[in-house]
Amino acid sequence: MKLILLTLLCISINSFAKGQHKIDTTPEIETDVFTIQAEENYYHVPNSNSLPVDTNYLNLSIGYSFDFGLDLQLITYNCTLSGGGAQNYECDTFFNMTQTVNITEYVNVITGIQNGISILNPINWHNIDFSVISYSPIKEFEGHFGSYFVNKSEGTIGIDVIGYTGGFIYNVYDKFRIESDYFNGHNNLSGAQINFFYDWGYLGIIVPETNSGNEFAGVIGVKYTFKH
Repeated sequence: MKLILLTLLCISINSFAKGQHKIDTTPEIETDVFTIQAEENYYHVPNSNSLPVDTNYLNLSIGYSFDFGLDLQLITYNCTLSGGGAQNYECDTFFNMTQTVNITEYVNVITGIQNGISILNPINWHNIDFSVISYSPIKEFEGHFGSYFVNKSEGTIGIDVIGYTGGFIYNVYDKFRIESDYFNGHNNLSGAQINFFYDWGYLGIIVPETNSGNEFAGVIGVKYTFKH
């Protein structure tokens, strides 16, 4: 085991609340490794009666990737560092399980499930499922497309929803890569996040889908993998 110091900084991007829930449909590339990730999301909330209110949320996760394609993860989203009220659910804690099945040298099927509850709100069972086809025509690029399900508690619109999702990973060179995921619709999951990684650090932006109740946010984080 290694001792890891995670230092988070703020970045300023003008945006409004509410923030969206996020789910990562990109599997961990390495196997037999632990992954620790810490991410800060920054929201700038205009207030007509006083100075703007800045909200900073922290997302923390730890996971393990097995050599037979199974990824397990425990993650807590949107724990308030400062401000607050920019997210429908705060300290929303999930257990995630993702399985990758190799079909050919270039094609994989990836299925995943997230289940959890919100610690700081009335307790409701939150469930998200997804299934995507992953295609890697070259080793530097992986793209995926498929469908997702979100139950009415997590979606916050009173009904269960089925929609489509897509994303990609592009290893530009050496330690620099781009990762992105998108979810369509008008619910708490809808929108996109794109991150620009260099080694274990990254910057990014959350982009809302129209009429979803979500808005823009700035992203900064660290993602570190290590063998046990």
